[in-house]
Amino acid sequence: MTPRHPYRRIFGRGAILALSALLLAFASALWPGAAEAAQSAQSDGYFAAYPGGVTPLAVSGVITAGTCKYQQATDNPHLSSGDTSVHGWWLHYSGTCPAKATVTEYLQAYWCDVSGCRFITVSSGQADVYAGGGSGKRATARLACASSHTVGWRGFVDVNLDNWSDPSGYTYSAIENLACSPP
Repeated sequence: MTPRHPYRRIFGRGAILALSALLLAFASALWPGAAEAAQSAQSDGYFAAYPGGVTPLAVSGVITAGTCKYQQATDNPHLSSGDTSVHGWWLHYSGTCPAKATVTEYLQAYWCDVSGCRFITVSSGQADVYAGGGSGKRATARLACASSHTVGWRGFVDVNLDNWSDPSGYTYSAIENLACSPP
């Protein structure tokens, strides 16, 4: 048997619910993030807008793998047909490189819970493509929007040259706050 909450003994269930609603309304007026904080108190966590600025499309420094010099590239997460989408590709810089590379693009959303806030991977996509980017030469990660709540998003790309030994490492996109919440 679960013990009754001490305030419930004094005020009753209806008064506690009314007081909770009044406090949430008051807090929402003073602190715009109160509704999301209240949601996190009721569940394990929530997706949130990222509290920072953004930068343009990301291109890595030159990566050397034997005689091949190349770069990884990713665009910024963006809305596309009701989804959040991000693309990754590779660029031939100089030297002799394989014809194709396996490009893996990851899509991450900004997640907050009792442990704090961090990016978590919510989608990924992989493609074996020629260098250059553009249609047919990139990997896409995308996720349908569950609601129009603003959430922080970022992508990151990993390029692996086909049948070549190349160094590990990721290139991260800028962070974008988009009116799209993951399911």
